[in-house]
Amino acid sequence: MNADPDPEICLPDSAHRRLRMLADILGCPVSDFFRPTTVRSDLSNTVELLRLWHMITSEADRAAVLRCARQAAGVVAREVETV
Repeated sequence: MNADPDPEICLPDSAHRRLRMLADILGCPVSDFFRPTTVRSDLSNTVELLRLWHMITSEADRAAVLRCARQAAGVVAREVETV
C-alpha cells in the first residue's frame, strides 16, 4: 500500500493545466513528470530546464540563456520574442 499522496492530485488547477499543456507538447502523460529521473532522464532534464526558465524573471537573463542554448544547439541567433 502506498501512503504517499498522488502529486498530480495535490497540484493547483493552474499548475495542472500547465503540466497538461507541456505533456501534450512532449507527447507524454502528466504522470511522467513525477517519475524518478532514472525512468526518463531526457524528460526530467526537459522538466528541469522548463522549471529553471520559469524561475528566471529578468528579460536580460532570459535572453542570455537563449543565446547560450542557441549557441549550444548550433542555431542561428534571432531576436528574443516578447509575449
